[in-house]
Amino acid sequence: MKFFLLVLGFLPFLFKSQSFVNRTFSQQYDIQAKSVVQMGNGSYLVVGTQSFSNGFLSVHDINGQCIQTQFLSQGALSSFSEFTQLTKINDTLALIGGKISIAVGPAEIWQGITIAINQQGQILWSVISSITDPGVDATVRDIERLNDSAMLVLTSGIGTASNALSEVDFYGNVHWTKTYDLNADGFQLNDLCTRDSSIYACGQQFALGTFSGVILKLDSQGNVIDGNKYDHGYQPDFIQVIAQHDGLVLSNRSHAMISMDLIKVDYSGNITEQKTFQNGMGMGMIEEQASKPLSVIDSVTCWYWQGGDFGSYANKISTPNLLPIQSLKHMGNIQRMIEQDTLLYMLSSGPLYGIKKQVITQKHYAISAVDSIDQLYTYCTDPNNETPLNELAPTRTSFTPLVSAGNSPSSWYYPFVSNQPWTNEPFCVEMLGGLSETDINFGPNPCNEFIQFSNLPCTPYTLMNSLGQVVKMGNTSNQGEIWVKELPVGVYLITIMNRSLKIIKH
Repeated sequence: MKFFLLVLGFLPFLFKSQSFVNRTFSQQYDIQAKSVVQMGNGSYLVVGTQSFSNGFLSVHDINGQCIQTQFLSQGALSSFSEFTQLTKINDTLALIGGKISIAVGPAEIWQGITIAINQQGQILWSVISSITDPGVDATVRDIERLNDSAMLVLTSGIGTASNALSEVDFYGNVHWTKTYDLNADGFQLNDLCTRDSSIYACGQQFALGTFSGVILKLDSQGNVIDGNKYDHGYQPDFIQVIAQHDGLVLSNRSHAMISMDLIKVDYSGNITEQKTFQNGMGMGMIEEQASKPLSVIDSVTCWYWQGGDFGSYANKISTPNLLPIQSLKHMGNIQRMIEQDTLLYMLSSGPLYGIKKQVITQKHYAISAVDSIDQLYTYCTDPNNETPLNELAPTRTSFTPLVSAGNSPSSWYYPFVSNQPWTNEPFCVEMLGGLSETDINFGPNPCNEFIQFSNLPCTPYTLMNSLGQVVKMGNTSNQGEIWVKELPVGVYLITIMNRSLKIIKH
């Protein structure tokens, strides 16, 4: 039974989209933010998982300030939960995907969970998905909008190679469910996209000790039209697929020491392009750190990012040739980048970093919103435009899974509850960490009229306020001074010599 009537129409924008450079939120415990969307009222919704496996939803206003944070309620029916997916369906409806631990007889297993929320973050309905009966551990891997009245929910096993795809309407009613498996070696589907009336799913097969990339083409009812498997020495694993230009772009994660980051195939499955990106920082691409690293901009352009605990590279990609148009380096762990006509916004989790001798791990996430990529450069570090490499293409063979009717997801309702408030930090973690007392000597801090840097005469600097707005820039004086007497009282950030320092103006 559904408790709410969803408003499906698109609401007109009655406000001017306002940008802000950064908002960072932390808590006493570790936080892994995974996805963000902006709704029709301008609010930003963020989902992820707090330590102790509590899935959370945070609602932010148009300026990025956190309005509320909610956790999936713990109780007899749910001991743990994790949120990893967030899909905007329209201006008033978004869907959260992940998993929840539920008792099944004497055992407790993970079940996939899909939660519909409105733009205020209120639960409208929810369903849980299993792979088999009585069930094996499973999680929702992806949620995609199918058409004006329905969505696709992809559920895959955890530690078992089984998959289920369901069509669910905007009210939570399940239209059909298909399961996909193999008699011998199983496979796991990771992601979906749609093109015209076709559904494309990507993933991996594990057979005879090696991994192979998998692409399935399905009709609108989930029946298999075509399947392809791709083998190579780097043991490919296709983690995300988007429809671009005249084919599909796949993000690949290798299970060997080498990788091919992006692969493009036509709609018949033939490989037309492949590129390996040299990130220059030795940053890995572990699933928990970059599980959905592609974001569509338009029909021929997308964002692609890679990285981990120690930072990320983001590349704006021209999909006809998979070459970068623009690149930037960010010391946070990028989880989501979305570019619209007049707005670019980014979600990142905190990296591993240190302040003096204290090591702090991912206890925070940051939202950044800007009107242009140039504004983002003032917040992130220097651009990087290394040319990616071409590699030998994988070999392609046909792939045909077994398809059968699956268990239909069931209605399930359990409320969000409020938790302790999170701390709003004005600056990104990359601006706070990594400095020792002897790196740059400056003072006084707090200051009143000026701040002086030892041994840094005539040095370029940028001064930003707590909103990330540039309020002053230029060069230090011959004595290394920056005059701040005319500035209002508050907290500021000085970027100098590729370092970012917080100062307080009295």
